[in-house]
Amino acid sequence: MKCSNILRALAIALAAGLAPSALAQGSWDPVAKALGRPGTEMPGGVYRVGLGRSDLKVTLDGVQVQPTLALGSYLAFQRMGNEAMVMGDLVLLHEEARRP
Repeated sequence: MKCSNILRALAIALAAGLAPSALAQGSWDPVAKALGRPGTEMPGGVYRVGLGRSDLKVTLDGVQVQPTLALGSYLAFQRMGNEAMVMGDLVLLHEEARRP
């Protein structure tokens, strides 16, 4: 999933997937649907969705770095009453992090 797709999916998840009614029902299904991939319920009620960067080909000292080893991004959601908090880690290229 490319960075622009990750950011777009995050915006959709935040705008549509985290409606208070969905959170009140205790389901993360709207988030999974908005992101286009399921997550995993972790201890403490954290819902974690992994977002790999399989579009990147990275080599370090002649060894290709596997995307699952060091190029993974994730979003972690936590219920906060009828709302939710999200945090995570995104793997970005320099060009992707620059402002237009």
